[in-house]
Amino acid sequence: MTSLRVYAPLILIVLLGFGLRLKDLAAVPLRGDEAFSVLYWADLPVSVSLTQIAHGEPHTPLVYAVGRAWRHLIGGIDSVFALRCLSVFGNLIGLPAIFALGWRLSRQRRLGLLAALMWALHPFEIWHSQEFRNYGYWAGMSVATLWLGLRLIDRRRRLDWLLYAAAAAFTTLTIYTEPFTTLALACFALVEWRHDRRSLRRLLLLQAAIGLLLVAGFVLLQVLPGFASAYPGLLQAFAWSDYVTRFLPALVFGLTLPLDPAPVGIALSLIAALAGAAVWRLSPRQFRFLALTALLPLLLLGLVSSRYNLFHPRYVLSAAPALMLLLALGSWEAARRSRRLLRLPIGWVALLLLAPWVFIALLTLNAHFNDPAYRRAPAWNEVGAFLNARVQEEDLVIQLSVDPAFGYYYRASAPEMALPAHSTQPPAEIVATLEELRGSYDSVYLAAREQAGWANTGVVEGWMRDNLQEVMRTDAGLPVLQFMEWSVEIPADARSAAFGDSVALLGHQLFRDPLPTGELLLWLYWKPLAKTETALKSFAHIYGAMNPATGSILWAQDDQFPQRGRLDARSWEIGKVFRDVYYLPTASLADGDYQVSVGWYDPGSGQRLSLQDEADSATLEEIQYRAPGETSA
Repeated sequence: MTSLRVYAPLILIVLLGFGLRLKDLAAVPLRGDEAFSVLYWADLPVSVSLTQIAHGEPHTPLVYAVGRAWRHLIGGIDSVFALRCLSVFGNLIGLPAIFALGWRLSRQRRLGLLAALMWALHPFEIWHSQEFRNYGYWAGMSVATLWLGLRLIDRRRRLDWLLYAAAAAFTTLTIYTEPFTTLALACFALVEWRHDRRSLRRLLLLQAAIGLLLVAGFVLLQVLPGFASAYPGLLQAFAWSDYVTRFLPALVFGLTLPLDPAPVGIALSLIAALAGAAVWRLSPRQFRFLALTALLPLLLLGLVSSRYNLFHPRYVLSAAPALMLLLALGSWEAARRSRRLLRLPIGWVALLLLAPWVFIALLTLNAHFNDPAYRRAPAWNEVGAFLNARVQEEDLVIQLSVDPAFGYYYRASAPEMALPAHSTQPPAEIVATLEELRGSYDSVYLAAREQAGWANTGVVEGWMRDNLQEVMRTDAGLPVLQFMEWSVEIPADARSAAFGDSVALLGHQLFRDPLPTGELLLWLYWKPLAKTETALKSFAHIYGAMNPATGSILWAQDDQFPQRGRLDARSWEIGKVFRDVYYLPTASLADGDYQVSVGWYDPGSGQRLSLQDEADSATLEEIQYRAPGETSA
């Protein structure tokens, strides 16, 4: 019963943290880096990853092995939920670990519970625990390694050495920035074991051996192939002010903080200074441990970032536990000093003092889960599903954003390529590629958006609009365009319906499944018979029962000059067939039966051109519309 009373609060906190990490786990599609990990860490044999992928990526060999092993454990890469569970479980290890670390450091079990609650709610930890990357499980294992290291320093048993060695080897070989925290622990041991040189030498040799394994992997995979010397880093450059305005807010509250991070960072700096002073008065040993494990990784990352642009809080996620413990210890000391005034248990007072952190953390979590502005990734799943259902084998799909997530969700048989291939690809090279591809496919789809800030932005779409006809545009979570040649081929025996003596309808294609934007796409093929004295407009209408909104049988329409004004009935080429594209909105349609009809009219007088049977429109098809999710015939 005693054990249950002691550990029941921790179990409840673990369940809370587990639930938050599972919440909407598969709701957001893979982002680019995450999809890269799935495709090239998990879905390739380790031998292939290490020989073909790792030479151009700044990650350790172990991440490929872990990703591949997890893929075999879950049986494939089709389930985003199962893939992300690797980070969920790995990060969750940090919750009991920070509880044990806080308890050992302060000798107060309730302080360990405060730290565990902060880990359970921590938005930055939750963010990384919901993606298939190494950061989530590294963070969990890093704090576990810190706890085992502190326990080793305190107890020095054989088992402690073995457990620390195993944990430190795994954590260090998971990411190149973990040695920053390893060095912090070594510095702490220098003070704690200043009279035990044998143990100190043993620890330093152990850490050096593990470090040599990391260096060996780095040399083989990144240095010898020349990647390390050519890689500039793809993130922010080092700036002292970022420690306050970016790093502190991110490490304490996460990247989805819905507040201005600069003033939050300044306030956190003052609070951290006060908490540090309180902890120093309480226990210089606790202060040394927290100061080293919080500050040394930050300073060393800044040093590395003076050479590579890698200055991002996720690379020092291992400093977050020290900041959590600093806030918890500071609150605990403030609660201890004020207990005579409040006459409440110290734990409850400390929790009340941490209430502002809890409140802001919950705001940040709400933004993470519910605010589209903080969505981790574009809707690659929606784009993939739309294209998978639409493109044909003879088409080509060009992905504009060069994002690996597209390759994960796109499963159609039509070939796909990324263009521009990179930010510095010369426009002339892009145009030459498009010219070479022209005529090889029935149609070309452009998917997504180009990367912001690229110098060659707009080259692909600009060439398409100059040389091909846009025959479809929609937004399937991201923009999708379809282009075809202007010239069209119609069978010689195609049936025609002549509107007056001016133009004939030779054929049509109605796509009965509405586009993601809620429109029916219609292609009409027209053949000019004569030039006219006035510019004519064509129309495509949806007719049905009486529409209360219009007071007529008209429910939807798209009226336009030929090819949106590109052609003019007063000057068009007689006998040359052209394609026109129409979008018929379905938002106002009720469930029921409708007719799709087309025709021509003089926009000045409103007079319609008549068919041979004197009708002023031609009915193309009858459709049975059902609201989305139902079947339309």
